Amino acid sequence: MKTTLALAVLLFGSVAFSDLLAQGQFQWGNNVAGSRARIYGPNPANPLEIRTGNGANGIPTGTQTYAGTLLTGTGFTAAIYVGRTASEVMANNTTPTQNGMATFGTGSFAGLMGTGGLTANADSGPGAIGTIPGGTANVNYQFRAWDNRNGTVTSWTLVMAAGGLVAAGTSDILVFGAVLGSGAGTPPLTDGIRSFQLTQVPEPSLIALGALGLGALLLRRRK
Repeated sequence: MKTTLALAVLLFGSVAFSDLLAQGQFQWGNNVAGSRARIYGPNPANPLEIRTGNGANGIPTGTQTYAGTLLTGTGFTAAIYVGRTASEVMANNTTPTQNGMATFGTGSFAGLMGTGGLTANADSGPGAIGTIPGGTANVNYQFRAWDNRNGTVTSWTLVMAAGGLVAAGTSDILVFGAVLGSGAGTPPLTDGIRSFQLTQVPEPSLIALGALGLGALLLRRRK
């Protein structure tokens, strides 16, 4: 009897410990309960401009305005990056291994990653943040979005390697309002997300033309 009881306690403790160390889960998206935050392309008049915050069509509503077009279809990628701290998020270029990336809708869903949220594991794989277990509080997250150049730019690492020539942008770094889900626990939502726009460094040819124009103007002034 004592042996059976001891075995039961041991097994229960093992299950509880395993559940505690299981990958934490969350639901992410920019069209979830309590939040709708569309993502926009660069401002054509100022492609280097960084702008964040919801507009009048957001939930909650805001006063921000955007001149760029809404991101639409599979030509743009959105991804979420998580960490125990804001610094860890900033240093993390690896998306969660499960459902950490998405594309955009069309029509009335332009700028949005569908409806509801994608359930993802808080695990960015070896060499990144590793696993953040269920039950962890105050986990930070950030949305990043970019032009995937017809599916050839498949990660934020490639965005960074492009040296700014790929249109890309990031949200503010936010904190989940509840602990990460685990087992039967309810995954928290990214309901703090707000709209943002991409930025775009001018193509090298445009930079060269601009430099040429400036040089001609200076030469003309000298004459």
